[in-house]
Amino acid sequence: MATFNIKTEATKPLYAGVGVTDLAVERVRDYVTVAQKRVTSIELEPKALRAQAKARRTAMEKRVSELQSDAKTLPTKVQAFVDENLSTVGDAYGDLINRGESLVTRIRKQESTKATVSSAKTTSAKAKTTKTQAAKATKSTAKKATTTAKKKSAAPKSSAKATTTSATKTATSATQAVVDATQKVGD
Repeated sequence: MATFNIKTEATKPLYAGVGVTDLAVERVRDYVTVAQKRVTSIELEPKALRAQAKARRTAMEKRVSELQSDAKTLPTKVQAFVDENLSTVGDAYGDLINRGESLVTRIRKQESTKATVSSAKTTSAKAKTTKTQAAKATKSTAKKATTTAKKKSAAPKSSAKATTTSATKTATSATQAVVDATQKVGD
């Protein structure tokens, strides 16, 4: 009997979505390349344009005639196509899951992502320390209002500065991780 792993099953749609996006970016890049090649090969001479238009009209008339005859057999062809490709849909979904999972794994393994995670943990720890020190300073000030009010507590300020510095480093790491990740999409 097969076991059901909820974490694995829950991530499949996410990975499939990432895979679809990656595939779409790849296709768009291919289409842009083809379009650029076609634009450079456009003929701009009037005689050549007329000849091309006449040839295209003849080809279109022929194609319309073919399409009319094909239209009669279309329902049968569509049913055969659906029957034939039903299992392909499941395979394609599985392929997209694998593609998305592969991309997410590559992004997670890149150095900039690891640096961002590490930096974020440090920032979180420093923020907790700052919060704790500020709470203690506030309680101490409240208890000894007359004597402590004249003295300033340096611990929360220095801790807050360290937290701010750490957060800035985390943001820089995260920016680099995003740049590195975008270069992997569509490959």
